[in-house]
Amino acid sequence: MLPSTVLYKEVLHGPHKRAAYIDAYDINGTVLALGIPIVSGEVRAELTNRVTRTASFTVSDEWYPRSPADPLSPFQAIVRIFAGTEYGDGSQEVFPLFMGRIYDAARNSDGSVTFRADDLAADVVAFRFERPQASTRNPFANIVTEIQKLILEALPQAQFGTSDVPLSEVPRLVWDEDRGQALDDLAEAGGGRWYELGSGLFVVRRFNYEPATPVVEFLDGPGGLMSNAVTTQTRDGAANSVTVVSERLDGSDPVRRTVRNASGPVAFNGGFGRVSQVIKVQTPLTGIEAERLARTQLAAATALTEQWTSNVVPDYSTEPGDTARLRFRGLTADQIIDGLTYPLMTDRLMTINSRGSVPTDIVGE
Repeated sequence: MLPSTVLYKEVLHGPHKRAAYIDAYDINGTVLALGIPIVSGEVRAELTNRVTRTASFTVSDEWYPRSPADPLSPFQAIVRIFAGTEYGDGSQEVFPLFMGRIYDAARNSDGSVTFRADDLAADVVAFRFERPQASTRNPFANIVTEIQKLILEALPQAQFGTSDVPLSEVPRLVWDEDRGQALDDLAEAGGGRWYELGSGLFVVRRFNYEPATPVVEFLDGPGGLMSNAVTTQTRDGAANSVTVVSERLDGSDPVRRTVRNASGPVAFNGGFGRVSQVIKVQTPLTGIEAERLARTQLAAATALTEQWTSNVVPDYSTEPGDTARLRFRGLTADQIIDGLTYPLMTDRLMTINSRGSVPTDIVGE
């Protein structure tokens, strides 16, 4: 969750005015335009996607790019999108939702202009390896520094935030073409994923579906922010046993680690039945890394058993990965947010896609 003032949280529970605008730069940070007003639009943030954030927004006709040098031209524009609330004195409290490149500009029949943009992970993925490339082999390299190196090769202007995966040794790897897959392989070795935050910083963060203290509440009833919700209990995608298999480059037996839920509603030997997933990874993991990945995947698979899709009054300080307390029509659950759709300058609600925070008693086999 992004830091906010007490006043911001308070005004969300009553009538308030939304604020949103766009700043445009080139890839080197040169200002092209500031404070571009938004007519309507949305930013989508999905942690399960490699390109985590996408944006679609509509502005007035004057912003249609007539030449490649115009501020919102797909040939150069990098946009930052901010949204929040405007107070009675005209001051604003806004939050960074998006930083990425303009990909499409469409001039509509009514003269308005609609743009589509993807976050800068799309730039990284687009620069495929032009020849086979081996991972770095030196005692000072770790998974995070190697990921940063591969990102910087594609995007020299990239900046980095705080990562929280273990700083494991870089596996011996040779990649052919797919830079995105190489980054996925490395992040997987740390039991996490790489992605860009709304501020534009790249991070490597763990899969985390363990129970945690909620940082935000969306509740129904008087004064609440919850408008409606669909809650689902399902077996689809769930598992109570995960095996990670990592092939070895030296021809020796692959590393294989299995972990299972020993208790709870989805216990391996309980009424849920025995449901397994086998994950084969190209990254040569150590036994510790393979078990770490198996545990994180098992926690994520267990959390799928309870999912919410909620519509709430927008709180633009909320981010994917936050733990939220949700309540609707007598049901209350602590959920981990996988995805958010932030509305821009409309009366639409914010959509939250989340999965359960399920306590698991995980044991190795």
